[in-house]
Amino acid sequence: MGTKQDFCERILKNKVFLVETLCEEAELIMQHVQQVKLLTQREYRNLKDVRKREKMIIDLLDKLMSKGDETCCKFIDLLKQDSILETLPMLENHAIFASSAMAQDTSLKYPLQDSPELRQYKITQIPRGTCVIFNNVHFTSLKERMGSDEDQKSLEKVFSWLAFKVVVHRDKMAAEMRDLLKDLGKTVDGDCFICCVLSHGSKDGVYGTDGVVVSVDEIREPFNGINCQRLAGKPKVFFIQACRGNNNQTHVNVQADDPEGEESEIEVDTDGFEISIPADSDFLIARSSTDGHCSYRQSEKGSWFIQSLCQQLENHCPQGTDIQTILLCVNDEVSRQGSFCKQMPVQEVAMRKKLILPLPGAE
Repeated sequence: MGTKQDFCERILKNKVFLVETLCEEAELIMQHVQQVKLLTQREYRNLKDVRKREKMIIDLLDKLMSKGDETCCKFIDLLKQDSILETLPMLENHAIFASSAMAQDTSLKYPLQDSPELRQYKITQIPRGTCVIFNNVHFTSLKERMGSDEDQKSLEKVFSWLAFKVVVHRDKMAAEMRDLLKDLGKTVDGDCFICCVLSHGSKDGVYGTDGVVVSVDEIREPFNGINCQRLAGKPKVFFIQACRGNNNQTHVNVQADDPEGEESEIEVDTDGFEISIPADSDFLIARSSTDGHCSYRQSEKGSWFIQSLCQQLENHCPQGTDIQTILLCVNDEVSRQGSFCKQMPVQEVAMRKKLILPLPGAE
């Protein structure tokens, strides 16, 4: 602890989380960085000229890390300001802040076991809770999502193994999806809730089989603390397999979840999935790709994201690994797939504790 690269490494290890969180308020972050003079005026102007918020934050973090440990320390302290935490509550108590004010004292020992971020959600009930799967394969006017049944089978297998009650809804129109989610929010119970959505997508959300969009807010809101008090304070996890952009690259026997693809086997989930993490806590939304990019699905094996997720859960849950660490493994595995087609899953996190899904009898 307290080595020269401590703060730089802390930013590097949490870079995926920081990019996903800070890009929602990129302009605000840039203003604060300028005020405390972590960048020169030229560096600030160059970064402000970057159009995509996600790339702006990536470039900002790279620039700060290149300036060394002291600058990175000041940036981490900057993120702890009340004005930023009020706007981005998911930052509060994150591991990146752990003992940041004392990290340069090499004589200190850190009682990490007492840190708030290392508390765990209580997962003891059998069944653990409900895992609902929406699997839209056949559409009235969009392409069939070949391979999605393989994703459904894998999800059913792994979450049944993890002692969840699995409920599957196939080929639902948008209104049906909304009604089912609202009804479920009124009755669902347990220590944890899982929702998996497999469908075509657009910049506004995911498609029902009638081609009508269901927004991510409409998927999430039935389960917030106001609408679903049974799940208040309990983890609610959403896995969304759907494209988020038109930037697709063809590949043999691969689809991207984009209904607008023509003759290619690529299925893309179209541009700019805008998700706002609620002020309510205990939500995690894991998406199969970054803004503007495709999510790839093989017609015989299923999607890269869902298949990796299920395999990593099988590998790591018996070891007591928390879900966010497992998702980092998914990110790494998916990012390595494909020679020409590339994909990067991302997560939006508003969790207060670690979520570990123990095998029955291992609590």
